[in-house]
Amino acid sequence: VAVSDGAAPDDHSLVYRLPEEMEELAALLGPDRPQAVELHHLLGHHPSVAGLAARLGVSLDVHVHDYHWFCPRIALVGRERRYCGEPELAACAECIADAGSHLEEEITVGDLVARSAALLGGARRVVAPSADCAGRLRRHFPGLHPTVEPWEDDATLPEPATVERPASDRGLRVLVAGAIGIEKGYEVLLGCARDAARRRLALLFVVAGHTIDDARLWDTGVVAITGPYADAEAAALILAQQADLGFLPSLWPETWSYALSGMWSAGLDVAVFDLGTPAERVRATGRGWVLPLGLAAGA
Repeated sequence: VAVSDGAAPDDHSLVYRLPEEMEELAALLGPDRPQAVELHHLLGHHPSVAGLAARLGVSLDVHVHDYHWFCPRIALVGRERRYCGEPELAACAECIADAGSHLEEEITVGDLVARSAALLGGARRVVAPSADCAGRLRRHFPGLHPTVEPWEDDATLPEPATVERPASDRGLRVLVAGAIGIEKGYEVLLGCARDAARRRLALLFVVAGHTIDDARLWDTGVVAITGPYADAEAAALILAQQADLGFLPSLWPETWSYALSGMWSAGLDVAVFDLGTPAERVRATGRGWVLPLGLAAGA
């Protein structure tokens, strides 16, 4: 664990190895009289960091950003490279045996769920960004009562943009934002691009960001890719693509989706699959389309 004042987050002069140096860490923090510990993630930390609040004698607030609390693959995408449906523990164990875990520790699914149940159950608050996320947590941890607090206010969205392009440009520009891997829908995007190329549809897919395999997308002839960008550059980069609409091909039940926020900030309506918080947000705002999960590329 690295302690920083936030001004220079990469200058970690105070570093503690957990669990061996928990006492030293608590001794450093205690005199500042902390009132609470806010836990956002355990990945990248030894799990004993979750005990810091108890060691300091203060309340613990947990903010949920994904499902590493009960899914060792974190995003509920298993061996079949699509949303797993959140089966019983025995099926989860088989999935991990076949597809592997993304956690940084050796722990069974049953032990992970039991440990998370104790930690979340002992927290003063468990904060989820959406009703969808809160419902999934309640399903896996009966008796838990998450507080729903959206990370952003969708009521402040800009009006849809009017795209002005040269008259000679007759194609429809479909924007996909972010770092697109398997969970984020890379294979969906590739399938759509290949189908559009095969049928010679007047479509151009523009990736504002990068993917796990840019080459296969480029080979279709109907995909443009900007490359990685910093968070502060997202809105301007998306606007610069002069897209007609956005597409979020994500295959996991995202807990929020800042990619969706970025496309909306650029004035685009966005198509999403009927899964997770993006579908909840699109239905609430009317800013896009909710597509059936598993829809074929041609459709």
